[in-house]
Amino acid sequence: MSKLPTENKKSFIKLAERLGYVPTYIFSKLDKEKQDLIQKNVDVIDLSLGSPDLPSPPVVIEECISALKDRNNYRYPPFWGHKKFRESAAEWMKKRFSVTLDPESEILPLTGSKEGITHLAFAIINPGDLTIVPSPYYPVHARGTLLAGGKIYELPLLEKNNFLPDLDIIPQSMLDKAKLFFISYPNNPTGAVCDFDFLEKVVNLCIKNQIVLVSDLAYSELTFGNHIASSILQIKGAKDIAVEFHTLSKTYSMAGWRIAFVAGCKELVNALYEVKTNTDYGVCNIIQAASIKAFTIPLTEHRKTAMIYQERRDVMMQKLKKLGWNIPTPGGAMYIWLPVPKGYKSSFDFSEALLMKAHIATIPGGSFGTYGEGYIRIALVDSKERIAEAVDRMERAGLVFN
Repeated sequence: MSKLPTENKKSFIKLAERLGYVPTYIFSKLDKEKQDLIQKNVDVIDLSLGSPDLPSPPVVIEECISALKDRNNYRYPPFWGHKKFRESAAEWMKKRFSVTLDPESEILPLTGSKEGITHLAFAIINPGDLTIVPSPYYPVHARGTLLAGGKIYELPLLEKNNFLPDLDIIPQSMLDKAKLFFISYPNNPTGAVCDFDFLEKVVNLCIKNQIVLVSDLAYSELTFGNHIASSILQIKGAKDIAVEFHTLSKTYSMAGWRIAFVAGCKELVNALYEVKTNTDYGVCNIIQAASIKAFTIPLTEHRKTAMIYQERRDVMMQKLKKLGWNIPTPGGAMYIWLPVPKGYKSSFDFSEALLMKAHIATIPGGSFGTYGEGYIRIALVDSKERIAEAVDRMERAGLVFN
């Protein structure tokens, strides 16, 4: 029997061009280096991914166990999600933001906000269409559009503007082309917050220019001091042109459960539903049942969670300031946005130095878009004692001096 030749054989596999539009995650190399250190039993303080280290609420876990025993939950979930979940989410929005939503048409459960944001881009963006994305950004805000064949306009978030976008600098040519506009406050990665006046301004801008507005409100309950986050759906006219993504990942420390919901304009919610019915079967029945219980937890418990992250923020900020760092204090979310010291070529170089010399895992700011370069993101996802130790390690390694 003859054998097929093996030398000089070229693969016939041709990947979709859309994959070439999406940049490789810059920290993939760092992640491998981190895993190598861990396998060598090196004590790495991992402050890279924004994955909460706090436990999920006991009542949610108990409800999950109970739902797991119900054989009816082993079947496919309904595409629109369970009515009780949608009603519970609507009740939570009413209680938290005084926003009234129709659970039959204005709320849809998701397997995490990341999934929903990507699918929304496929529902709205045609090849060549434009999305306005404030930069630095949570990567999926840009990459959903890129995967759909669209283009992005990066609107800079600068420290001198408290990491709020200057809406007045957007060229009218970009506004005329744009189909989507993203905002996210409290902000990932900068930790910045915004006031109600800003939300009104961005809603009115999108109404005037007929742009779909998307608010990623993942950190609505993680705000510090006296600041309380608002929903864009509180703004007059917003529900005609906007949707908002809410996740249980941060509020309830349920990141690994993969559960979120989108709320707002029924036309947009339905468009996202149409994409999802062709790509997945919805959120696991068991997870929906547990999440319904989560919505019943008093809002005062959210403030207790926020206080834990605020204490961690304060510990790191105080120790960094003692070393001469004068950086803005984050008003929300769970991150420190740290400038790269002089002497490093890039945010990647500084993150790699922190990992290899101080055994601290962070994410280089270049991962978050053009205007993220020059910073690194530190996630407050370990105890305040370990966070204090992280800064001490930076000092011992001589890595924090400008």
